[in-house]
Amino acid sequence: MGKMADIDEMMYSCGLEILHPGGIEKTDEMARMCKIGKDKKVLDIGSGKGVTTCHLAQKYECEIVGLDLSERMIEYAKEMAKKKGLNDRVSFRRADAHNLLFEDESFDIVLAECTTVLLEKEKAFSEFLRVTKSGGYIGDLEMTWQKLPPKELVDKVYNVWEGFRTMTFEEWKNFYEKMGMVDIKTVDFSETIPDMEKAMKKELGLKGVIKMGCKLLLRSDLRKAMNEYRKIFKEYSDYIGYGYVVGRKK
Repeated sequence: MGKMADIDEMMYSCGLEILHPGGIEKTDEMARMCKIGKDKKVLDIGSGKGVTTCHLAQKYECEIVGLDLSERMIEYAKEMAKKKGLNDRVSFRRADAHNLLFEDESFDIVLAECTTVLLEKEKAFSEFLRVTKSGGYIGDLEMTWQKLPPKELVDKVYNVWEGFRTMTFEEWKNFYEKMGMVDIKTVDFSETIPDMEKAMKKELGLKGVIKMGCKLLLRSDLRKAMNEYRKIFKEYSDYIGYGYVVGRKK
C-alpha cells in the first residue's frame, strides 16, 4: 500500500470521515446535480470508509455499491452500513476501477471522489461510461489546478503523491467532452481549501488530534509524507484548487 493510502487510513482511524474540503455538503451538491433520488442505482468509486456511500443511501434512498482497493476500508465500510441498517440498499466490493466487473449500463449514476487523479483517466472513464445507463450521469470531485502549473509542480506532486495527475477546470471539461459526455458542468469550490485543516481538527476533536499525533510520532515515514503534503499546499496555494465535474452520457 502506498503512502497516500496509509495516510488516509490513519486519518480515518483517528475519526475523520470526509477527507476533502467542503465536506459532505459538496458531495451532496454533486450528487443532486447527477439527479440522485429514490431507487436510483449508484456506483461510488473509491468509497473508502463508506461514509459517502452510506450517507447517500440514507438521505436519498438510492441503491448504491461502493468500490475500493483496500480490504481494510471495505471492512470499515461494511461495518458502518450494518450499524446504520443499510444492508438492504448498500454493498461494498474490493475492485479495480480500471476493470469494473459489472454489466453494461448497470447504473444511473457513477460518482468518484479524490480517486480519478490517481488512475489512468481514459481507461477508467471508459469503464465508468460503459457501466452508466444512457442518459445517466458521472460526477467526479477532485483536486484541480486553478491555473496551468509549472512543470516542477506537476513533477513534484506526481512523485510525492504517487502518480497524481490532475487538470484545470477547462481541461476537465474538455476531457469529459472528449469522452463523449454532454451537459457538462464544473463547480469550483477552491475557496474552501484554507478552512480544510481547521475543519479537520474540529471533526477530530482533542482526542483525535492527540491520537493522530501519537501515530505520527511512531511512523516517521507518514510524518515525513504529511510534512511534504503541507509544504506543497503552502508553497503552491495559488495553483491548487478543488471542485467537481458532472456530465451526462448520451
